[in-house]
Amino acid sequence: MKILLLCLAVALMFGAPTEAHAGQKAEITWHAADTEPETAEENTAHADGRAVDINEVNKMPVRFAVDPTAPEDKRETVRNLLRNMEMVVRRDVNVQVFISPIGGVHRDPKTRGILREATQAELDAHWDHVHIATME
Repeated sequence: MKILLLCLAVALMFGAPTEAHAGQKAEITWHAADTEPETAEENTAHADGRAVDINEVNKMPVRFAVDPTAPEDKRETVRNLLRNMEMVVRRDVNVQVFISPIGGVHRDPKTRGILREATQAELDAHWDHVHIATME
């Protein structure tokens, strides 16, 4: 399962970018979230080695996506990168949960179809990182 998670991170970094971001690779830095408590489901996924928290994309903090004090160009750059990551994840049936400050999705582990969109409370709790969990 750890190999699957590593493959997912590689796919997000080097996967097919959108036309607007062609040639722009995402360089990610990840570690467990320091600022927000994870839900029980997220903690289980981390403990099982199926989840990562990404705090930086291209050496820019993920929080820039929603930080009104961040420079506008960096805020929009991070938002575009997060949108691209989410687009890739939505096509990958091996990803169970993806939550960023600006969007997210939960996939049904049985059908592997989209179960629901992330709630505003989940987006708010992930204001400074992206949470990605793969299927069991």
